[in-house]
Amino acid sequence: MRGVDTDDTDGSSRAELPSDVPLYTHVALSDDFVPFLCSRNAAEDRVKIERILLDHYDPDQQKWDGWAWAKDQASFKLSEALQTLNSFCTETEFLPLEDIRMELPQSEGTMSESKRFLGAVILCDELISPVLVDSLQPFAALSKLHLSRWMFLKRVYGILLSGSSMVFIRLDRAGVVLSNEIDIHQNPKVILQALFGCLALAKDSLDATISWTRDDFLFARREDNQSSDYVLEEPLFHNPRIPGSGARVFLVHEATKPETQLVLKDWWRESDAVDEGELLCEVSGLFGLPEYHAHWTVFLGDQDNQDYDYEFEQQSEDVAPVELERQLLIHSRLLSTVRGEHLLKFRNSPRVVLTAIHDAILGHWSLFQAGYLHDDVSYGNVLVLPSPVPAAHYRNYSKLPVTPLLDQCTAILIDFDTAIPIAELREGRQLLRPKTKKGTAVYMSTRIMEGSERFGSWVQDDLESFLWVLLVTAFWVKDPLAGLAKSSIEYILKKILFPDGAGKDSKIRDHKLGLLVVFSRESRRPFTYADPLSRQYHEVIKKWCTYAMDRYFTPKKATEEEIVGDEQIYLDVLGILREAIASLS
Repeated sequence: MRGVDTDDTDGSSRAELPSDVPLYTHVALSDDFVPFLCSRNAAEDRVKIERILLDHYDPDQQKWDGWAWAKDQASFKLSEALQTLNSFCTETEFLPLEDIRMELPQSEGTMSESKRFLGAVILCDELISPVLVDSLQPFAALSKLHLSRWMFLKRVYGILLSGSSMVFIRLDRAGVVLSNEIDIHQNPKVILQALFGCLALAKDSLDATISWTRDDFLFARREDNQSSDYVLEEPLFHNPRIPGSGARVFLVHEATKPETQLVLKDWWRESDAVDEGELLCEVSGLFGLPEYHAHWTVFLGDQDNQDYDYEFEQQSEDVAPVELERQLLIHSRLLSTVRGEHLLKFRNSPRVVLTAIHDAILGHWSLFQAGYLHDDVSYGNVLVLPSPVPAAHYRNYSKLPVTPLLDQCTAILIDFDTAIPIAELREGRQLLRPKTKKGTAVYMSTRIMEGSERFGSWVQDDLESFLWVLLVTAFWVKDPLAGLAKSSIEYILKKILFPDGAGKDSKIRDHKLGLLVVFSRESRRPFTYADPLSRQYHEVIKKWCTYAMDRYFTPKKATEEEIVGDEQIYLDVLGILREAIASLS
C-alpha cells in the first residue's frame, strides 16, 4: 500500500501547488439526481423496499413508525435518526451510514484505514434548510480528505438529514452535486429507492482497476482485449488539491517485466483540454521531452452503456450551477519511460542547474515547433535525467536552434495537460492570452500575473517562467534565523514569492515586477546572501532579469522591426544561459 496516501515533502514542490479553492463552492443542484439514484435499484432492492414499507411505514398516518421525531430542528439528533434508518434494514441489509461529526478511531496504518472503503460508506450530516453553500463545509472537508488521500476512491456519496427532509449529495474531484429536498414522510418509497441507489453507487465508487496483494499495489490496464498489470515501486509526486486533477506520479514496472521501470501518471484531466497522452505520443522522441510508453482512459466494465469514467454522469446533464460551473473530468493514466530528479537536488552545482534549464528550454522549443505552447512552466515540470542522453538519439537533433551542450540532453520538460495548440491562438501582432490561463503564481510571467496583453511573442511568458524557476532554485535555502540574514536575498525572495495568509496570488503579483527591477541592476547596497553558494547565480540572474525587463517594457506601438519574435527570444535566453555555463567551466 505504500504510495496510496503519500504527500510531497519537497518544500518548493508544495509551493507550486495552486491556491486552495473550497470544494464546497463548486456546487451544482440537479433535479435529475434523485431519479438517477432510484434508477440504480436492483430487483432485490425493490423487494427489500416493499418489505420495509410494509413493516415500518404507516400510510394512513403518512409517517414512519419509530422515527426519531424532534419538536424543532434544535432538538433533532442525527445519531438517533441514523439508528432509525439502519433499523429499517436490519432484516435485509445494514446501511453503512456514517455521522461525519463522530470522531473516527485512530488508524494503526495505511492498510487498516483503507479497509474502511473496501465496504461502502455513506457520509451523513445534519440538514439545515435551506441548504446554503457554507453549510456544506464540514461535509466537504471530510470528503476532500478521503478523495485526496485514497486514489482508488472515485467519489463520495452522502445524505443531509433533518427531522422531516433529506438531501442526497455527491462529492468528487470537480465539486458537489446536490439533490432537491425530499419530504421523508410524504415520499417514503422515493427515500428508500434513493437510499439503496446511493448504496449501489457508493459500492461502485471504488476504482476496480486498482488492487493490492499482500506484497504489491497494482494498476490494471484493460483495453482492446489486452491486459497489463503495473506494480507500484515508489511514489514520486502527489497533488492533493481538490477540486483539481488529483495528479499522482509513481515509479512502476510491468508485472511481467520487473526489470523495466516506468513512470505512471494518474490524474483527472479536463475534458476540454488537450489529451496529454495523445500529445506525448505525438512529440515523443523530440529533444528535451519525455519518452512515451502508453496511455489510456480508465475503463469501467461494470457501468451499463458507459465505457469511460467521467466525473459528471451523462444522466445528470440538466444541472444548474449554484455558484461555480463544474468541470467535466476524465480519469486518465499515462506511462513514460524515464524518471527524473528535481532541480533542488543539484542546487550546489550551478552548472548542472543551468544546463538542465537550458535543455528544458530546448524541450519547450521542440514542443512549440510541434504546434503546442506548454503554458505551465514551473519548478516541478523541469526534471534532470539520471544520466545524459546523446543528442543524436532525438529525431529533431539536426533542427535544434543551437547545438546541444556537450552534444547531449540532461533534462526534460514534462506535464502537457494545460498545453495550448498553436492553431487555436489568435494570430497577429497583438497576441492576447486566453483569459482562462492556469498555473502557479510563483512561476507565472509578470505580464500574465497582471492580466496584460502580450505583443509579438507567444513564448516570452513561458521563457520568463523558466527565469522564476531559476530564481526559486538558486535562492531556496532554509529560513535564515536572525540578524543580518533577514536582509538576505534568500529571505526576501521567500517572503515575497511564498507569502502566508489569504490573497497569496495578489501579494505575489504586486511584487514580481519589483523583483525583476531589483535583480536587473546593481544596487547601491550590495546584495546580502545567507548562503555563499547563491552568489554563483548572481550574474546569470542579473542578465536574464535585465533581458526580461527589456521585453516587459516593449512599447505596445512598436514597429514590426522593434518586436522580437519567438525564435530570437529562444536564442537570446539560451545565449544568456550558455554564456553563464561557459563561465563556470
